[in-house]
Amino acid sequence: MGRRFFFTLLAICSLAFTLTALPVRAADRIYFNYGPLDFSISVESLEKFAKEGKVDPELAFILNRVSPEQKTQLRNLLNSRYQFSSVLMSRFFYSSFGERLLTYLGELIQLDKGQNGLYGIRSALILSTADSDGLSVINFMRKFPTNMRLNTQRIMQQFHEISAVTQETSAFVAALEKTNVQVKNSESSIDFSQLPNIKEPGKFSYSKQTRKLRDASRQREFIVDLYLPEVPNSEKIPVIVISNGIGTKIDRYEYLAQHLASHGFAVAIPQHPDSDDKQQQAFFQGLSSQMFKTTAYINRPLDVSYMLDELERLNSSEFKGQLNLQQVGLFGNSFGGHTALSLAGAQLNFAQLKKDCTPERNLVNLSLLVQCQALELPEKTYNFRDNRIKAVSVLFPSGSSLYGEAGLSKINIPILWGAVDKDIFSPLLLEQSPAFSWLKTKEKYLLIGTGLDHLNLNFSSFSNLTSPDQNVADRVTIKEPEVAKSYVKALNLAFFRVYLANDSSYRPYLSAAYAQAISENPYNLILLRSIEQNLLPKKSK
Repeated sequence: MGRRFFFTLLAICSLAFTLTALPVRAADRIYFNYGPLDFSISVESLEKFAKEGKVDPELAFILNRVSPEQKTQLRNLLNSRYQFSSVLMSRFFYSSFGERLLTYLGELIQLDKGQNGLYGIRSALILSTADSDGLSVINFMRKFPTNMRLNTQRIMQQFHEISAVTQETSAFVAALEKTNVQVKNSESSIDFSQLPNIKEPGKFSYSKQTRKLRDASRQREFIVDLYLPEVPNSEKIPVIVISNGIGTKIDRYEYLAQHLASHGFAVAIPQHPDSDDKQQQAFFQGLSSQMFKTTAYINRPLDVSYMLDELERLNSSEFKGQLNLQQVGLFGNSFGGHTALSLAGAQLNFAQLKKDCTPERNLVNLSLLVQCQALELPEKTYNFRDNRIKAVSVLFPSGSSLYGEAGLSKINIPILWGAVDKDIFSPLLLEQSPAFSWLKTKEKYLLIGTGLDHLNLNFSSFSNLTSPDQNVADRVTIKEPEVAKSYVKALNLAFFRVYLANDSSYRPYLSAAYAQAISENPYNLILLRSIEQNLLPKKSK
């Protein structure tokens, strides 16, 4: 029992770091319920252990059951201090996103009467970061406005679920890798060294231009970056739209746009006001209360459709009539994946969202923090399907609750679904693979990159975020590996050549054999057309 209890305490301390209407007074005691046991520990005894290494009798009940190494780990954790901007902390946790996170955490770290600890956690985080000593576990407890009650049963459940998902994901990926080899062996043997290297730039030169659009019906202005290949005047040019994620600069996927343009595609990247880097800057500067506005679920697909309308209007006069705007592809990254899925025909599923978006839901699938914000929208049927879009490629979108099986099953165009196995935000096992399995379209591909993650976060940089400015995101993110970019370029080129340009010569690249041929350790690729039902988690079957 001692070992499990130690890890429970350690998990709770860690949770405090991932993250007022109450009277302000220090928490004196931390209350636990563990099976039939109900007891408490004073904050003073924890502080004495942290500072002096002394173990009071009430703390000895726990610490005598763990190893000396674990005692040292706990003491180091209690003594760790972090310098955050209290202003940034306040802005984040007063946003809708932050409040949802605290509501979930509040089921684990509760007020002394057992109520959800949202307000207590928020107050303690803001006050402790404003303190000259900075944020620490002890300081967090000292600033908590009531005695603290840890919902030990839920914490243990949460800890076991996280451990189980980690282990099951590893087993799931191993099974898919085995399937990938079997599929490869069943495919026709191809020597890819004798085929064109589609990771390399194409033969076309291209130009870039930026245009400003204004949709008067929505009183909405936004810019569009266009990458236009220089092809013979007699040729029609398929168009690909790139929709970026939340808080992302418009040039995030410039490398993909350039690659596709060099191979003869026109590429359009619209800015999405209210959910782009400008909105993120406004949030950090205190000019907006939200990191992204809920209306982005509606405005983003409308941005794309309006942009296509404008390109059609300008096609003959400014683009020599070359743009084939009835043959459009769409690439969406993360939240941009929501945009792509909506335009492909997926519909919001409010019943599924209500079922999944409760405070009792666990924190294993963090993408629910974004998906659940859609509940702020008026509840009605939204249909953003744009029939000009003939194929979509999405990179780790989140939609298992936002659309559910009913919403995703409405998609009937070809889709390339990209995911990664180290995704802590939108987990492969809980979010990506079930959503992919619900697709009914016949032409679908699941591409999984191993050893890669979704957010590319530099966690060490979180320890010293002292200024709430627009460079915060740049300081906490790291660049994706160059090999990952080459995967994105090659597979998206092949997919859109087949399904937009109707060029069957690129079909061999959409194979398990090609995925293995270009894989570079430790970032290997799996490419499958389906997932065996017995490999999926029970809830998704």
